[in-house]
Amino acid sequence: MIAVQGQVLSLTEDSVKLRLGVAALATEPNRRALAEKMSARTGRPFRVVFEVGNVEGTTVADEERRERVDAHRAMVEAFRKDPFVIDVAELFGGTVDEDSIRALQPEDPDSTTNER
Repeated sequence: MIAVQGQVLSLTEDSVKLRLGVAALATEPNRRALAEKMSARTGRPFRVVFEVGNVEGTTVADEERRERVDAHRAMVEAFRKDPFVIDVAELFGGTVDEDSIRALQPEDPDSTTNER
């Protein structure tokens, strides 16, 4: 969470400097935990430095949010243009509740039906 909420000020093969907008996140245990995870991931010591201040620009969390919004917008648009949806909405005088549109979830492996 810390890494995606922070603004990357500098990044090298063995260190990162993050600006965090919430001082409560810039703790030594959080810094140490992130450094340990990055060290394990890279296979060498990794240094993490926190700076507290206004986060400017785009964070990873911002990009992930934007991607989710864009994907939902595209899904809603495709749903609205589906001929069956158009016919049903016209037949019953209905409207599309955009907030109710969700992607299909994978089948539950414990499901007792064999329908596909």
